[in-house]
Amino acid sequence: SPAGSFEITSNKVKGSAKRKGSGFVTTGLKVKAKTLKTGLDLRDDHLHKKLEIKKYKKVEILKGTANGGKGQAIIQVKDVKKKVNFIYKESGGMLKIKFALSLKDFNFSGINYAGVGVKDKVTVSASIPIK
Repeated sequence: SPAGSFEITSNKVKGSAKRKGSGFVTTGLKVKAKTLKTGLDLRDDHLHKKLEIKKYKKVEILKGTANGGKGQAIIQVKDVKKKVNFIYKESGGMLKIKFALSLKDFNFSGINYAGVGVKDKVTVSASIPIK
């Protein structure tokens, strides 16, 4: 985009993945929405307003299963729950996962102004400890 790209990060992810047979399961993975940061205070403020952090305190993976490098999870952002497919690899006691989200699926709007803003499709990457 004309304004460049950015990442949203948090080092406050709660929860872990557990081995189940040759795969993994997880429930209740969450991050407090207010801990999500973009590197710019103004952009963080916009993000937190769009996430409605006073009303919706967390972003959560409610349930996830993974095996053979692929998985499926239910993610909840605000009051919207959606199934997502993801890929993963195991590295250093962590599951490194990646998946795509459509912001429209989670009822985000007004994310562009004068041609500058966030694209509808975003890529999510996470590192989840294996217990």
